[in-house]
Amino acid sequence: MKSFSAVLAFGVAACVAGVAAPASAQSSAALQLTTGKVITDPAGAFISVSVKNGTPAPISEAYVACEFFAGNRALGKSSTTLFSIVPGVTGTDQVRLLGGTSANRATCSITGHK
Repeated sequence: MKSFSAVLAFGVAACVAGVAAPASAQSSAALQLTTGKVITDPAGAFISVSVKNGTPAPISEAYVACEFFAGNRALGKSSTTLFSIVPGVTGTDQVRLLGGTSANRATCSITGHK
């Protein structure tokens, strides 16, 4: 799966990422979001997300939100918080949508950090 990264100037969206695969990602100039592929199981759907801290300071919390789709039909939104990402390190987690068993793609973005 290849996704194209978008660049944001510390919270101001410059563009949104496009994808040829099931997920897309957005990033800030200092935080880099990477997503995996959407996976379903009997409980719903989930996607792996990782945020690389490119800043010189630790990030205590990074917020990632994803919207899940079955084709063009929106199924719902879910989010996660990644904690304590030190400079140069990548934090990882999963975003899960309960009941979204028909999901085949998701769009994700970093919605904030502190």
